[in-house]
Amino acid sequence: MEDERRLDGGINQVSQIGQTIRRPVGPWSASVHELLEHLEASGFTGAPRFLGIDQDGREVLSKVPGANPWPPGPVLFEPALLESAAALLRRYHDAVAGWSPATDAWQSPPLSVGDPEVICHNDTAPWNLIARDGAVVAFVDWDTAAPGPRTWDLAYLAYTLVPLAAPENLEPMGWPSPTPVHERLARIRDAYGCTQEQWHTVLDTIPVRVQAAYDTMRIWASEGRPGWQAQWEQPEPWRHGAGYLRDLTYIENSLDHWRT
Repeated sequence: MEDERRLDGGINQVSQIGQTIRRPVGPWSASVHELLEHLEASGFTGAPRFLGIDQDGREVLSKVPGANPWPPGPVLFEPALLESAAALLRRYHDAVAGWSPATDAWQSPPLSVGDPEVICHNDTAPWNLIARDGAVVAFVDWDTAAPGPRTWDLAYLAYTLVPLAAPENLEPMGWPSPTPVHERLARIRDAYGCTQEQWHTVLDTIPVRVQAAYDTMRIWASEGRPGWQAQWEQPEPWRHGAGYLRDLTYIENSLDHWRT
């Protein structure tokens, strides 16, 4: 058997063996596996393939060729990567519109997210992108997929990929400052294909989505979920979700300006 290599980052313990990824399963995994199988059957290529369960009880996924553009580097700042991520998200949402699994047991956020319009990925962020030749070709880490409105995913993509971060958070994360927020928001809007009305809804959703990210981390950490506890207990300046709260203040103070 090929050597197993532990992959860094994320909430779960993830390993690579050959061209496969091994991840622990949870009560929600059967629904995620159905989702990945539906995407494969529908011709959507922007997700790993579910290949079964290994002898250790872990799910086996195909390794998508390409590289993750996180932490921030030059490729992550390019408009082509931003636009391709939004366009891929639109293709994903269209691929799951009207579909639901037989099992329907998701790892849903511990709070209301809005009307269950599609199955959201729920973590459409740079750390879950795979890129080739400067363009996003896949989303990975589908564990928190669950029903929600399209704007929930799109708001999080804008938040994490523009990014809509407080200026004092940009440098510690490796982003350049200042960020051309208006330009990058417009690229996401156009690449996804939002109407003006839909885009106003996305903007309104962004602070709600950031608050939800903070609340989810706080609640799941308090429930003793190991990966979430580790995220909650990060050292300063991120301890106890402080980065989210700084971003939230910045977003709430800037939202009217971004509408113009």
